[in-house]
Amino acid sequence: MQTIQINNSEVEQYINLVYGDNQESLMNDFIAFIKSRLIINDLKSGFDEVEAYKNNQIQLSNATDFLGELKSEY
Repeated sequence: MQTIQINNSEVEQYINLVYGDNQESLMNDFIAFIKSRLIINDLKSGFDEVEAYKNNQIQLSNATDFLGELKSEY
């Protein structure tokens, strides 16, 4: 369990305006944000791998292995 502290009045006002006392909705949106950041990081890593492949620095795995990795993560 993590606790975050927000020391930004603009952000605090926005949270109060949009979520009020609805902690569950705030948490759901925060979790969705974090998951989207994780996916963005995975995509960036994928693009880095493509660049490395184009420069003959790595060899890509086959499609079946890649699909297995995706299924296990998501």
